[in-house]
Amino acid sequence: MRYLLAASLLLPVTALAAIQVQLTPSVPSPQFVGTTVTWTATVTDSNSGLLTYRYAVTFSNSPRIVRDYSQANTFDWTASVWEGIYIIQVTVRNNSTQETAQASMPFRLTSRVSGATPVATAGANPLVALFSAPACASGSAMRVRFQRAGAATADYTNWRSCNPPLSMNFYVAGMEANSFYSLTPETSTSGVVTAGTTIRFQTGTPNVTFPSITIPVPATTQDSLTDHVLLTDGLLQSGGFPLATDLNGNVIWYYAAFDNPDQNGSLLTRVVPGGSMLVIANGPNSSNSVTNNQVLREIDLAGNTLRETNATRIRQQLVAMGRKSACTMGSTVCTFGGFHHDAIRLPNGHTMAFGDVEQVFPAGTQGSKGPVDIVGDIIVELDDNFQVVWSWSTFDHDGGGTQLDINRPAVLGETCAMNQPGCPPIFLAPIANDWLHSNSLQYRTTDHNLIMSLRHQDWVIKIDYQDGRGTGNILWRLGNGGDFSIVSTDPWPWFSHQHDAGFELNGVFDVFDDGNTRVADNPGVTENSRGQAYNIDETNLVATQILNADLGVYSFALGSAQLLSNGNYHFLPGINNSPSGMFSQSIEVLPDGTIGFIEQSTATAYRSFRMPNLYSPPIT
Repeated sequence: MRYLLAASLLLPVTALAAIQVQLTPSVPSPQFVGTTVTWTATVTDSNSGLLTYRYAVTFSNSPRIVRDYSQANTFDWTASVWEGIYIIQVTVRNNSTQETAQASMPFRLTSRVSGATPVATAGANPLVALFSAPACASGSAMRVRFQRAGAATADYTNWRSCNPPLSMNFYVAGMEANSFYSLTPETSTSGVVTAGTTIRFQTGTPNVTFPSITIPVPATTQDSLTDHVLLTDGLLQSGGFPLATDLNGNVIWYYAAFDNPDQNGSLLTRVVPGGSMLVIANGPNSSNSVTNNQVLREIDLAGNTLRETNATRIRQQLVAMGRKSACTMGSTVCTFGGFHHDAIRLPNGHTMAFGDVEQVFPAGTQGSKGPVDIVGDIIVELDDNFQVVWSWSTFDHDGGGTQLDINRPAVLGETCAMNQPGCPPIFLAPIANDWLHSNSLQYRTTDHNLIMSLRHQDWVIKIDYQDGRGTGNILWRLGNGGDFSIVSTDPWPWFSHQHDAGFELNGVFDVFDDGNTRVADNPGVTENSRGQAYNIDETNLVATQILNADLGVYSFALGSAQLLSNGNYHFLPGINNSPSGMFSQSIEVLPDGTIGFIEQSTATAYRSFRMPNLYSPPIT
């Protein structure tokens, strides 16, 4: 690529080709760190065909794809950590001819700090501040202490290593609306923490409507305040979207992008250490007009996109790696039609996500009278650029022993149709058997394998992953009809149609038992969802139940389970009926099964998390 020097700005000159691309920022360089710049690629192409656009950013000689090939020609870019010179690049590809062209442009961000005093800048989210402090010494680390006026305790951001001579910039999140806060930089050098100059910041008024939040059961112990931030992934269909509250029900953070009718069905899946989050969103992909659950995105606490990919880009890579796929009506295989239910961050920085895979099986499969479309699940592992490096499909592990039997249908006979709530996009037939409906994924640091919840089988399985070097075989199936015996005094002990199953750091296995199969097996009897915990003997295949708490409501879908730092448990019945409408509850349960805290919302919710702050997710 050659550049022309004009008005102190490097402008790209692209060689003559069928595709001509020009890259334009919404504001001129330079700008302050934290400024949102909208980049637009304007393209002419002498050939017909669908154009797709990949955006990448290079800083300090480290390139990263921030959005993989998509039909969106614009990208909103916000660099909020370091000042300096960034290179923004767009690559345009014609899907028909496969021809590509690129344009690049440098953009300079400058420090917001001009002296020795920090500054705090308000942004689009009135509950989030960009805090900027002078540089700190090499080998040290900095965080921000923030405390509401009149409050007895303070909160903290994550620690970040100093990188002199660059300024230190943090999104401060977890603050109430219309309140004054003291913001103080703290520097740690050789274990000694020193406070810097304190400044004041006033939060603003949100321009969104929150669901009604009440506290039917206040926190009963001081220990509950340790994990005093409650992050809830409210569902837009019921007036909700991702937001965080304190234990008094005061909203202290929200993600406004999901308060949009176009985002019906979108999910916040997991919080990443340091204050970013993984979300599954609706949006354009790189090949067709489907938008539902097509986007996997990582956001920061201000809601800015850090990196993004889409389902058809994942599918294209899987096909290149040898998997079959033709996601059109009448075909026999569709690999990765959309993201669904979960995406997690691995210890090595990679990301894992669920997708769906469809396959048409011959007559007789699962009792069908003719050929039948069956939806299974696929796991993909993505590197730092959200590029596929490993995959695992449930259809690869149909067999005897501890593997999955394709002829063991969904326990309650569930099916999926196109645009059905709770289902991924369906491509091969008007209706498909929803065989597994996987809904949670966990990486176990103790043995480097995966724990996967199969809702429609009433099972939780363990996969031989071994950081990509394992066989992929299913090592065991936990649940009714699986490989474990159970020690319990309950006449219907096992979980069913469960959510958020996994192991905690102390080795305890906990799970939210929605209870659908138990309810179906006991017509006319009042059955509630339960919060459960087990000791799991993987050698002798024995599950010993240590908690089986009746949560007082029946949630036929959705849910969470978590061990709190005080030894209590957190469960979410995410969708419950009442005469006044649906609602969700985040419930703290003591080890003896009694209720210690309930927050209730008029919005239904997919998951909720209890955390000490928005920078420190639950650790498993």
